[in-house]
Amino acid sequence: MKPLALDDYKDLKLRLDGLVAPPAQFQRNMLFDQLYASIPKDPQVKVQIYNAEIAPRGFTNYHCHNGATFFIALQGIFEAHFQEGVLVKGKAGEVYSEPIGKFHRGHNPHPELPYLCIGVCLTAPDRDHITNVEKPW
Repeated sequence: MKPLALDDYKDLKLRLDGLVAPPAQFQRNMLFDQLYASIPKDPQVKVQIYNAEIAPRGFTNYHCHNGATFFIALQGIFEAHFQEGVLVKGKAGEVYSEPIGKFHRGHNPHPELPYLCIGVCLTAPDRDHITNVEKPW
C-alpha cells in the first residue's frame, strides 16, 4: 500500500491546533497517537500526555509537577524559570525533564518561532499532575 501524501489528509480535522502550520500539526498528532499507544496501562500510575505550545516570547503560568514529567521538544527553544533563575533549557530535538514539586514557569525566548512540545506526566493515581499557583515568590 502506498503511503498517503500530506495533501491527502487536508480534509481531516486535527485535534491539536495552534500557532503552527498544518504539516507540523499533522506530525504532532501522529507523534501524540504513537506515544499514547506505547505507554503501558498500570493502575499504580496515572499517565497524562499533552501538547504544549508557547507563543514567541510567551510564558506559561507558574506551576509545579507532582510526578516525573518528560518533554519532547518538537520546535523552538524553551527555558524554565525558577526562583533561583533558569535551571532547565531545551530545544527542538531534545528530551528533558523538570524538577518534581518545584514551582516555575516556562518561557519561549524566541522572538518569532512558537515553542512546541509533547509532555508525558507520570504521577500517583491520587495526585494531580500539575499544581498551578500565582507567582510563588
